[in-house]
Amino acid sequence: MVTSQNKSECGLGSFPLSNVSAEAELVRALEKWSIPIPFRSGEILFKLGDAPDHAYFVKAGEVLLTMPVSGGAEWTVRAGEGSILGLPAIMGNEPYSLTATVSRESQICRLSRENFHELMHQNPRVCCNVLQILAGEVLAARAALSKLLG
Repeated sequence: MVTSQNKSECGLGSFPLSNVSAEAELVRALEKWSIPIPFRSGEILFKLGDAPDHAYFVKAGEVLLTMPVSGGAEWTVRAGEGSILGLPAIMGNEPYSLTATVSRESQICRLSRENFHELMHQNPRVCCNVLQILAGEVLAARAALSKLLG
């Protein structure tokens, strides 16, 4: 389950990172193409502004995704088991737009950008599921922005 919460007073409420989950075929492909790595609490997967070199699949555990917002506030999204992190950066070849910090011991599969793109080329059904997840992230981000500005 992925939810967001606000640590200051900007009124973001609770929003999912995406309302669309990775289907079983995508999960199997991610596990096949990636390297599973144990992470400890406090370890950083990527930082806001870093070049997109990997996508991450949370097999077990939890990661906090954070982004600064106006007035010194911080928007936090909790990404749990089954979450795929770094998709917008990997797909758009743009810097990561959030910082991802492991919040408790976790098993996370790391997939290079090159392998991720090869996986997408080889399996159109997986590609469609990734696009559905990205669309879900866009809708959730718009809902959060609407709440923030409303």
